[in-house]
Amino acid sequence: MGYVIEKKIHSDINCVKILVEEILSSIKHKLSETTFFNTKLILYELMINSVIHGNCEDLNKMIYTKIYINKSRIIIEVSDEGEGICYNQKIYNENDLSESGRGLMLVKGLADKFDIRGNTVICEQYLK
Repeated sequence: MGYVIEKKIHSDINCVKILVEEILSSIKHKLSETTFFNTKLILYELMINSVIHGNCEDLNKMIYTKIYINKSRIIIEVSDEGEGICYNQKIYNENDLSESGRGLMLVKGLADKFDIRGNTVICEQYLK
């Protein structure tokens, strides 16, 4: 199967920072520099989105993170306890200065595969 990390934390920005750094330190040796950098951005964006938009900064709600790494890919899943979203990239303009949607556009651009299923975002990066 490969390497698997499963974590859950409360919707607290400070907890997100600690958890992302913990995850990154445990996987750094498994990824190329470029993939590691992309993974770092993806994790931060998705988890901060979960805190702010998904769980509306409710400290009683949780964020769930799963990371799978094998020889050919890394899969990142982030879920929250929010209602989920209907993401349509066509409604977001890359030149728009709106604060909503840019993070998901960034994540989609960094991932080889990108899917949103309700309150779960799944990103896949191919390892080269």
